Amino acid sequence: MALVDNVISKAREYIGVSENPPESNNVVFNTDYYGREVFDNGGITYPWCVVFLWDIFRMCGAQSVFCDGMKTASTEAVLTHYKNKGMLFSAGKRGDIVLIITDAAGRGRNVNHAGLVISVNGDGTYETIEGNTGSGNIANGGMVMNRTRSLSGRGYKIVGFARPSYEKASTVNAPNEIPISARLTIVGSGIRVRTAPNTSSAVAKNLEEGAVVKATGRIASRHNPWFHIDGGYISGNYVSGWIKDYNDNKRWWYVEKDYKYAKSQWKNIAGKDYCFGKDSYLFVNCYIKSAVNGTYYWVDDDGVYQKRYDTMSPNRKYRIVENYKNENAL
Repeated sequence: MALVDNVISKAREYIGVSENPPESNNVVFNTDYYGREVFDNGGITYPWCVVFLWDIFRMCGAQSVFCDGMKTASTEAVLTHYKNKGMLFSAGKRGDIVLIITDAAGRGRNVNHAGLVISVNGDGTYETIEGNTGSGNIANGGMVMNRTRSLSGRGYKIVGFARPSYEKASTVNAPNEIPISARLTIVGSGIRVRTAPNTSSAVAKNLEEGAVVKATGRIASRHNPWFHIDGGYISGNYVSGWIKDYNDNKRWWYVEKDYKYAKSQWKNIAGKDYCFGKDSYLFVNCYIKSAVNGTYYWVDDDGVYQKRYDTMSPNRKYRIVENYKNENAL
C-alpha cells in the first residue's frame, strides 16, 4: 500500500474522536505531541488541527514526510514551510494538506486551520478529514470530522494546498507499524505466521495453542490488526496478553482473542483487578472513584487495585479519576 493510502486510512480511523471534556483541547493527539495530557488554562491553549496531522503521519512511520520532519503545531509554520519550498498550490490533490483561513480568524493571521485532502470530487470540491473542527466552529470545533471544502466556501477561504513529499518514503514498503513490547499467548491452533501483514502473503510457520511469543511492533488498525513477532506477522485476532505501546510504561493495555480489549471498565486479569480508561490504556498510580458510591480506589504503579487503600478522602497530591468511563488514562 502506498504511503498516501496509509496516511488517509489512518486518518479515517479517528473520525469521531473528540476532546474530553469539551472545549479543553485534551485529546490523544495532543498527548502524543506534547508527551503528556494537556488542557487549556486561560492564557495557554493547545489547538490541534496541525497536531492531528503530525500524529497521523507519525503513526504511519512518516514523520519525516510531514513538513519534512519539522515538528510543529502551527498552521502558519506549515504554510511558510511549503510556500518557501515551492510546494504550495492553488488546486489540490489527494494527500495534500488543505490550509484554510476562517472569517473568524484574528487580525494578522494568514491561516488558522488545516486538514487532509482524501479525494477530489467531480464538482471541484474536496473531501477532507480535519482535526479540531465542528459544524459550528470550523477551526476550533473539538472533533475529527469528514468535511467537504470548496474554493467558494462560506465562512472560510482556502489559502492553498501544501503537498508533502510522499515519494520520499514510497520506496520503503513498510507497514503502518508502531513499536511495542509484549509477550503474547497464542489462542487457537494452527495459527499462521506470515511474511507480511496480510492474508495473501506467504506462511512462514504455524503456532499452536498456548505458545508464547514476543512482539516488537503492531499494525495500528482497528479492523485488520497484526503483530510483528520473530519470523513474521500474526493476526491480532489470535493472541492475548499485555501490550506496551511505544515502549512507554504509561501505555499499557490488554488484548484478548478476536482483538477485544478493555475500555472504560474494570477488568479482572489473572486474579487482579485493573481499570482501563476511555482510551483503553491502563490507569496507574492514582485514585479512581467508584461508579456506585463515593469510595475512591487506589491502583498502584502496575495498575493493580489495592483494597487496603480504599478511602472517602483521597490524597490530592495524586491524580484523582472522578469518572473512569469518560476519562482517558493518558
